[in-house]
Amino acid sequence: MKVRVRPSKVAGNISIPSSKSMAHRALICASLAQGESFLYGITPSKDIEATIACMTSLGAEITEEKEGYRIKGTDLKLEGQTPVLDCHESGSTLRFLIPIASLTHQKIIFKGQGRLMERPMDVYSDLFWKQGLFFKQDQEKIEIQGSIQAGKILLAGDVSSQFISGLLFALPLLKKDSTLEIVPPYESRSYVDLTIQMLKKFGIVIHTLDEYHYHIPGSQSYQAGNVQVEGDYSQMAFFGVLAAIQGKLSLFNMDPISLQGDKEILSFLKKAGALVSVHNDRVDVVKNHLKAQEIDLSNCPDLGPILCVLASYCLGTTHFWHAGRLRIKESDRVEAMETELKKWGVPISSTFDSITITGKKSYEKSPITINGHNDHRIVMAMTVFGLCAQAESIIEDAQAITKSYPTFFEDVLSIGGKVEIL
Repeated sequence: MKVRVRPSKVAGNISIPSSKSMAHRALICASLAQGESFLYGITPSKDIEATIACMTSLGAEITEEKEGYRIKGTDLKLEGQTPVLDCHESGSTLRFLIPIASLTHQKIIFKGQGRLMERPMDVYSDLFWKQGLFFKQDQEKIEIQGSIQAGKILLAGDVSSQFISGLLFALPLLKKDSTLEIVPPYESRSYVDLTIQMLKKFGIVIHTLDEYHYHIPGSQSYQAGNVQVEGDYSQMAFFGVLAAIQGKLSLFNMDPISLQGDKEILSFLKKAGALVSVHNDRVDVVKNHLKAQEIDLSNCPDLGPILCVLASYCLGTTHFWHAGRLRIKESDRVEAMETELKKWGVPISSTFDSITITGKKSYEKSPITINGHNDHRIVMAMTVFGLCAQAESIIEDAQAITKSYPTFFEDVLSIGGKVEIL
């Protein structure tokens, strides 16, 4: 799909979709609970559909209704089956479910699309083989067999917090207690905090002993419940940056005390000079003169692409640190943003782990064709840039938004943004 984006002045209100991070976690917890749960407010997307399909393959019964999803949990007893779990392009689905699927004691095959099977899985591979279990990965699939074992587990803190969360979902179901020790530096800890928060809603206890150690009591069971899923700060960021550069927007469905690491977008917007005010369930952002800043992405890597757009319009030089994990997402997001922003004339350079952008007030005034890199966050970030630019652009691979935010272009149109699906 191709989309034409024209410079536009925006204003109005948007209800931000539910947090994809929290929706994954709620779906998994409810699917492991004995009894019936109801999850309110989940916004459908390709990633969420992947988690639903995989948990269904593991025995959960999940029914979509008008206000959310009704879920009857699974006991993970598959009796000789060999399920094939298709995670599509969802890294969260894959990394969260490998330890859970191991508890079936059956052979399980995971498949994916795009770059998913290229993503590093050494943390699980090493753990499985260390515990005498089967783990095999190639470019098409991952095969596992055998249940992870309780005990003391050592994990690197600078690879992906999704491995830590995956174990936190599964370890409470084992008979014996476990401890997780995180080797510093501990990056993206906020995502683990989200996991612990959701586990608590479903009756699972995780003891945080100190900054790097967790104690997980064994023989626990998930308790069914009804949960409302909060709005997504990583999705709010696209509209927050758009308003900061050239508009005024009120963004609803936001929890002001959320534990989401991507809530840091509010701080980045304020430091840039945007006018930001937070209310009960609403964030207001108004344009202002913008200035450069230092940005550490270690706790909020998903904000990287849209913050590159913000930096492009901030006077001065913005330095991004700890950007290396952007390179192992749906695309190499550092390379993708550098390639596409240079087409507009943005002064941008990078190393493996850093990005440097010197912002300007205006850019290339000739039409531009943008490659979306089959990456939802690249497409949305470059849409925001195009709305703020002085010439129209055409974005290829625009269908990638269905991964996390299928109604993105509809919401852009609702606030006066000029986007046209070609």
